[in-house]
Amino acid sequence: MDTSWQLVWDDTSIILDPWLVGSEVDGFSWFNEQWHTTAPVPIKDLGSYDALVVSQSYSDHCHEETLDLLPASPIYGSPKAVKRLSESMGKRLTTLPDFEGGEWQEVGPISLAYLDPGRKLDPVYYGIVIRHKDQVVLYAPHGFTPTQHQLDLLSSYHVTLLITSFSLFRLPGFMGGDVNPGMAKARTLVETLRPSKVVHTHDEEKRARGLVKKIARVVYPDYDLLKKDFPNTFVYLGEDYEYLTLSKSRSEA
Repeated sequence: MDTSWQLVWDDTSIILDPWLVGSEVDGFSWFNEQWHTTAPVPIKDLGSYDALVVSQSYSDHCHEETLDLLPASPIYGSPKAVKRLSESMGKRLTTLPDFEGGEWQEVGPISLAYLDPGRKLDPVYYGIVIRHKDQVVLYAPHGFTPTQHQLDLLSSYHVTLLITSFSLFRLPGFMGGDVNPGMAKARTLVETLRPSKVVHTHDEEKRARGLVKKIARVVYPDYDLLKKDFPNTFVYLGEDYEYLTLSKSRSEA
């Protein structure tokens, strides 16, 4: 229920940001350690898949304990995720191309690229663009504010699905500021991209300990309000790991 996804499109399956075992620790457990409150899907139940994609370098996305347990599928990642995994994952790793450069990483009929947020210093939160022909899925687990150039490029495609966070997770500025940007900015992203469907991610009320828990301001989304405001767009998947079927070509999240 946090932000691990399996997406199947035209019979090609990719796993996004798998954190399926244990806790996640940012630096040191005294600083921040978190646990799922809804049990993850067991690794043995994932079935077959073609690739792993890691969007961020932080432990709740780049969960090395989980990656170690998954079969030796290729791993595609954002630049900072690949940098973190370079020693432990070695030859399995490939850095995704920047969406603005016009290059794509091909995984069967699916093409992958990352969206650069334009920040040089941490925190850096990437988006991932997943393309099939003229349709894209945009995965932005920490929200995203696209530049005009990125919007111009995205306008060439139909945004079939947006996966983004609607929660607010705010730390003091020197510790990263808005880790999750909240409902207002998520709403702006939905209205800007006008996806066919949008589902929430990274909004689990996790169990936590450490300094971050004591000082973070967290506001979880009002799903009833979102379903009311976006009656034909927003999909609440609940806690049962339902499948969202987007087309007859078996696009599933």
